[in-house]
Amino acid sequence: MFDRISRVGRRWPLALSIAALAACADEPTAPTIPTVSGPNAAIGDVIIVTTSSGGKDVGSLRWAVAQATGGEVIRFAPDLAGDTIIVDSTVVIQRPITIEGPADKGVTISGNYERHILEIRDSLPSATTLRNLALVNGMGSGSYGGGAVIAASDVVLENATLSGHKGPQTSALYALKNATLINTTVSNNTNAFSLPAVRVDKQLTLINSTIAYNMYGGIEAGGRLVMRNSLFAANGVGPNCKGIAPREWYGKNLSSDWSCGDSAIVKIADPKLDSLRDNGGPARTHALLKTSPALNAGKDCSVAVDERNVARDATCDIGAFEFTDFTTVTITPNASLPVDSNGWVMVNGSLKCSRDETFDLTIEVKQEQKVGRATGVVHAEGKLTVDCTTSAQPWGIALAPTSGVFGNGNAVVTTKTEAPAWVMATNAASPVKLYWGKK
Repeated sequence: MFDRISRVGRRWPLALSIAALAACADEPTAPTIPTVSGPNAAIGDVIIVTTSSGGKDVGSLRWAVAQATGGEVIRFAPDLAGDTIIVDSTVVIQRPITIEGPADKGVTISGNYERHILEIRDSLPSATTLRNLALVNGMGSGSYGGGAVIAASDVVLENATLSGHKGPQTSALYALKNATLINTTVSNNTNAFSLPAVRVDKQLTLINSTIAYNMYGGIEAGGRLVMRNSLFAANGVGPNCKGIAPREWYGKNLSSDWSCGDSAIVKIADPKLDSLRDNGGPARTHALLKTSPALNAGKDCSVAVDERNVARDATCDIGAFEFTDFTTVTITPNASLPVDSNGWVMVNGSLKCSRDETFDLTIEVKQEQKVGRATGVVHAEGKLTVDCTTSAQPWGIALAPTSGVFGNGNAVVTTKTEAPAWVMATNAASPVKLYWGKK
């Protein structure tokens, strides 16, 4: 690994090289794996972590990684869902594997502010995938950093959060080759030398990911930067996107500054994020506030769920979080509506919302009428602004027909909300009866 890195113009820091060699020498010879079919792990086998020990115990994460020959999936026993593993030294990945936490609660892996959490070695024939995990509180070191992950081979992070990492260099993720982040949050990472939280020497691909509130910048790609429906916000004194690598934009991306692209290709706005917290799912996320411009702003959405494994709408939100806390509206027109001597119809009813909101309500009345063998439609339409509360409130509007005259009989009232993105739109048709004079 180390010779290959030197050939491409990179050299691991001496301290990191010594630590990596020592970690390799310390790895135990494990007994037969009790969770796979046979005496040796093979491609496609599942290895189960059964203890939250951060050491070399049988059943630990480090033990599971040491069993892999390449291509295995490492999962966690159900009773470890939501648990935290504090590793006592960097976990070295020698072969391409998948480490996958439970989809509902995930697993948190901590470096305890003392070490890199994961080191992925060079010359792996395919990418290592990290899924449904929170990697927290790592300590980067040497010339590269990477408190969460330092990778000499390709790496994929999916439904993961990297937070709380520190170091003199790149704080969270450093990759010498390609890195892909899908439904991933990188937040609240710090370092000493004004470098971004994520640095990738070749191609960095971001799909519905959130890079926010890192101390000295968000990302840097040395080879190529590919972005799809991703969000960048408030990354300290550094830019959200650093470097002059070729860039490809897909869907709709959002940035709080101009560093990721100009307003012709990137939505420039304050994304209005909540703080990093437990919103359900495998790791903490930044929820979108209800006024966020990221709501329903994604295009060409390519992932069916968000970081929490919550289903996305057909028009997905930008970033790792899909907003679901919509205000619901219930509109009920009265079943019988009077028509006055001028032919105007008084449309009234009640409405109720799951939270207090103010919005416009469009009301349309249609009545089919037969004149001989022909059928015509008498129509009226209008708009009013309503204050909707959690208690049912009355509403009403007088509407004049655009042509003809309303008569006694059946009609249809259609109500449609014209509300902000966080109010779930309604467009409901209700049968009513119209009557002249007193009922």
